[in-house]
Amino acid sequence: METLKQYKAALTKLNAYIEAHKMRVSQVREMVLKQVCLLPQPFTADQLTKACAAERISVGTVYNALDLFLSAQILHASERQRGRAATEYELITGHQTRMQIICQRCGRVSETRDKAIERLIQERKYSNFNASHFSIFIYGECKHCRRLVKE
Repeated sequence: METLKQYKAALTKLNAYIEAHKMRVSQVREMVLKQVCLLPQPFTADQLTKACAAERISVGTVYNALDLFLSAQILHASERQRGRAATEYELITGHQTRMQIICQRCGRVSETRDKAIERLIQERKYSNFNASHFSIFIYGECKHCRRLVKE
């Protein structure tokens, strides 16, 4: 049910972006978007390409769709270090505030909340800018990796 809501919201956003930029409507893009909504979040371009293989969607089309979805602010991209550098994508659902703690050694990602930081950012006023939401990525070492180093 949640996936369907996400898909409808993302499709509405995509169609508005396509219309505003006088682009051609494409069923293939919609199929890629549907796969994005079905994948566990976050995901990589490789995972999306594999998910789209059954629909016979080319790698180039997947990458073009990812670029479009980023431009339309349907997806957020972040660089992660998990053995090797990789870009991970995630749906932007509504005005979501996120904080993630990322271990630079093992790549483990954990969601966290810090009410003091949230309040500080939400109360912050910027000239000529109205903030709607934010993401914070905190990098370091998790307790498991610190324990391994001590041994």
